[in-house]
Amino acid sequence: MWDFLKKLFSEEEGKVTVVVLDENDPNLASTFKLKSSDAIKLISIIALSAIVLTISIFFLTPLSSIYQQRIDDNFRDEVIAINERLIALQDSLNVRELQLDDLKNFVRSVPDTTFDVNDGVLINIRDSQRNLFQPNDYVNTFDMLNRYESMNLLSTERSSDFPSNYPVTGTITQQFSFDQGHFGIDIAAVSDRNFISVADGIVIKATWTINYGFVIVLQHKDGIISIYKHASKLFKEEGDFILKGDLLGIVGNSGVLSTGTHLHLELWKNGIPQDPQLFLN
Repeated sequence: MWDFLKKLFSEEEGKVTVVVLDENDPNLASTFKLKSSDAIKLISIIALSAIVLTISIFFLTPLSSIYQQRIDDNFRDEVIAINERLIALQDSLNVRELQLDDLKNFVRSVPDTTFDVNDGVLINIRDSQRNLFQPNDYVNTFDMLNRYESMNLLSTERSSDFPSNYPVTGTITQQFSFDQGHFGIDIAAVSDRNFISVADGIVIKATWTINYGFVIVLQHKDGIISIYKHASKLFKEEGDFILKGDLLGIVGNSGVLSTGTHLHLELWKNGIPQDPQLFLN
């Protein structure tokens, strides 16, 4: 067939003579003259007829409905899959929102530090706070006063340390509240601002904790302890002697219980929390 078509289109005039022979009777041979243009027309008619026939079969028979139903089924499956993913994403977002609400409530409700005095020992009475103060840290806080007698000698000739200036300039965002278990004040301040000691003393603790970030604790005379939390950096180490107004560190936003850049200040006297504002002016 292909050889015939090549022969037909290779002729200069585009004409060929086709001889049809009968195998049983060669004398009944027939002769036809065929032009290339006629072949093109014939092929075009056959192709067009095939296309029309295919389209007619598709639209005039149930084949079209089967094809359309398959398309609809695929589209429906895609829509269902997308909807399931959206539901899963919404559930995940709802869980995240509940977790954030729980964390916010925890931050609002958990006090910074809660202490009690038991036979002269300064201990932590809230299990959630044990990462900062352990009984081993302060075997006997008041015996430490004897250990650091030199600190008392250092300040015997100085005037009373209190009332004192605030350790940092800022805005008080949370007051002292014994009933709510917030045994200090929160002072919001500019990031990277230095904070100072409110009185003469000695550093008995300078460490990092997960809840409160960098924390420094000072022992003062007359059984007073000052605690500074959420610092971004500390300048002093345990055992350092401190004078009133000395730089202790930099205000920060460290620790998981911190809700912003601020300094948390606590004052304790003989193991009893005091409102720092009564000692400051």
